Amino acid sequence: MKIAAQLYNAREYAKTPEDIEATLRRTKEMGFDVIQISGLGPCDPDLLAAWVKEIGLEVCLTHAPWSRLTNPEELIKVIGEHRKLDCPVIGLGARPLDVFPNTYEGWTRFIKKSKEITKQIKDEGLDFSYHNHEFEFEKWKGITAMDRLIEEVPDMLITLDTFWVLAGGANPLTYIKKLKGRIKIIHFKDFKIVDRTRKFAEIGQGNLEWDEIISLCNSTGVYCAAIEQDADWLVDPFESLAMSREFLLGKGLK
Repeated sequence: MKIAAQLYNAREYAKTPEDIEATLRRTKEMGFDVIQISGLGPCDPDLLAAWVKEIGLEVCLTHAPWSRLTNPEELIKVIGEHRKLDCPVIGLGARPLDVFPNTYEGWTRFIKKSKEITKQIKDEGLDFSYHNHEFEFEKWKGITAMDRLIEEVPDMLITLDTFWVLAGGANPLTYIKKLKGRIKIIHFKDFKIVDRTRKFAEIGQGNLEWDEIISLCNSTGVYCAAIEQDADWLVDPFESLAMSREFLLGKGLK
């Protein structure tokens, strides 16, 4: 299983094209060969693709805005941009809360639209992947929104986020098993408690059972683990990425 840097970690350092280029180069210098593109500031897609190629980075996944995915003309552009990046998976960071309320009916509408988008993207030879938070684990009519997504949109991949699964009251191991064959990229994010408050943590510094998680990811064919830490860095996002990477290298990832 490969290690990727989720560039959302460094979003405050990647707001301008110049900063984006510097962040890409710094990430490569840290030893990362694979990245997820998410949270970057505005940048010409051709320029971004050229930097990625020149620096020698593999893009495993992105997070695209819902507004672009639901606009037919923009979706064509998004697909073209991913081909330039040689990125096989278009991701969505979360259900757009301003469009679909967190209700059974809201999820029904979102699921219907997600099916359409998944088919459009798969018809172009790419995959569509949904990234969870904790709110997908709320139940209506005896079933969580997460399980509805899994069952009702079977062609959609899931970018499982270990922290948010646990925050939702579920077990990451259960969902890695349940999603065998549907996780190409998983978000490795550790979970710790400080003064009775949940916090993000560098991989290995929190309470998740990483030996079991890594073993199960390997046995179920997960291609890549993207290190994501939204906040709570010990020093800064880059230092935290480096700490997490060293921990995962010690566990046999590459």
